[in-house]
Amino acid sequence: MFKRVLLAILAVIVLGGSAVAFSWWDKLSVAEYEQDVISMGNGLELVVLPVEINPEAAGNLIPASAVETEGDTYSVVLTYTVKFEDVLEEELDLGVTVSNILVDGVANPFGLISIVVDNPGVIQNEDVVVTLTVTIDDSELLPADYEAAYEAIAEKTISFNIAFAATRQA
Repeated sequence: MFKRVLLAILAVIVLGGSAVAFSWWDKLSVAEYEQDVISMGNGLELVVLPVEINPEAAGNLIPASAVETEGDTYSVVLTYTVKFEDVLEEELDLGVTVSNILVDGVANPFGLISIVVDNPGVIQNEDVVVTLTVTIDDSELLPADYEAAYEAIAEKTISFNIAFAATRQA
């Protein structure tokens, strides 16, 4: 348990450093004391890497076809508030993309991890709320693969990158 906590702290320090370096260059930041608030300065893109969903903290993610027991969850919902620090003279398109979905370092086994982004699509001078819902979609999984799929994802950490980008409307 102590090793996991130590590794988690080390990961935050190492990955936080890369996010800070990128943010400084493009004048973007993740607010220091506001968790899950994405502040966009003069730059137009911010990559949050990586987001991690730990089953010990969030619950063991299971597909809708499974029976939920104590410690299980059918979905994990992540909410981000996105805002610009400067006053914008025009409305911008807000794009949110998810990439590099991994389960304990393995690229999305059996394509089971599904991440749905609820994004209003535009941003100007008001804060915008973006919601990501992470689920397991086993609807196309073959019965012969059930056991291998379970072993590949059960009680494992899910990670992925999120990119927020604001672009001028055409």
